[in-house]
Amino acid sequence: MKLVRFGPPGAERPGVWLEDAPGKEQAGILDVRAMAFDIEDYDAHFFSRWGLERLRGLLAEKNRKIVPTEGVRLGPPVARPGKIICLGKNYRDHIAEFDSKTPDRPILFAKAATSLAGPNDPIRIPADAEVDVEVELAAVIGKTARNISEDESMSCVAGYTILDDVTDRAAQRADGQWFRAKSRDTFCPLGPFLVTADEVPDPYALRLTSKIRGQVVQDARASDMIFRIAHLIAYASAAMTLEPGDVLSTGTPGGIGSARQPPVLLRPGDEVEVGIEGLGVQRNRVEPA
Repeated sequence: MKLVRFGPPGAERPGVWLEDAPGKEQAGILDVRAMAFDIEDYDAHFFSRWGLERLRGLLAEKNRKIVPTEGVRLGPPVARPGKIICLGKNYRDHIAEFDSKTPDRPILFAKAATSLAGPNDPIRIPADAEVDVEVELAAVIGKTARNISEDESMSCVAGYTILDDVTDRAAQRADGQWFRAKSRDTFCPLGPFLVTADEVPDPYALRLTSKIRGQVVQDARASDMIFRIAHLIAYASAAMTLEPGDVLSTGTPGGIGSARQPPVLLRPGDEVEVGIEGLGVQRNRVEPA
C-alpha cells in the first residue's frame, strides 16, 4: 500500500494512493476517513492499533470512497512524529566529501518536527543561508521498540518514505552542531508516499537521486550505506524508546552541492527533484523565507 495524507497544511486527511482507480483510468486516493471515521490520521494511535490491517480491509470493500488526485496537495505521509531521527556520515562517498573520518558507530541527530513539509511544498531559504539538498531513505516505525535486538528490529518497520534532509551549511559551520541548520521551517520535505514494508522486499536495492535545476547531484544505491536499518533501530532503541510514527532516516549519499566545484546550492526560483526508486518523487520550488 501507498499511504498518503492529502489536503491543506494542518488539515490533511489519511488516504491510500491507487495508481489505477476503478472506473477513472487514472490515479485516485481512497478517502480513509470517509469510510472509517475513527481513523483520524496516520499517527501513533493508528500504527499501534492495527491500522494497516484496517486499511487492507477498506481496500477490499465494494463501495470505496475515492477522490481524484488532480489539484490535490499531498502532505507528509505520517502525522507529526514524536521524533525525526537522522543519521550523519552513513555513505562512504559522502564521508569522503565531508571530512574523510569514518565513524565506528552511528551518528544520530534530530530534526525538529516543525521542519516537516509536504513532498511538493516550497522550500523556503533565508537570504544568508547556504543550502544543500540531501536525499535519504527513511523508515517509519510501526510499533514501540525499546532495547530491541537486530534480529527482531525489522519487525518494527511499518514502511518506507523519502526524506530530504535540507541543510543550511552556513548555520552548521557557525554552530558547530547540526540541529538549527537542519530544522528550519520547510527543511524536511517528506513523502509523497509511505510505502508499506511488504512492498519493499529489499530496501538496499533502491536507487536514490536528487536534482537541482535539472542537474543530477546525487545518484546512489541504498546498498552503499554503512550502518543498515536493523542495526540503526537496535542502536537507537538502546538509548531511547522508539514509538509508532517515529521517522528514522538513514543518511545521504555523496554528491551534495556544497562539495562541488563550483558549489551547486539552492537559490530562490530553483526547482528541486528528489526521488527514490519505488517510493516516488518530490518536486519542490525554492522560495525566499
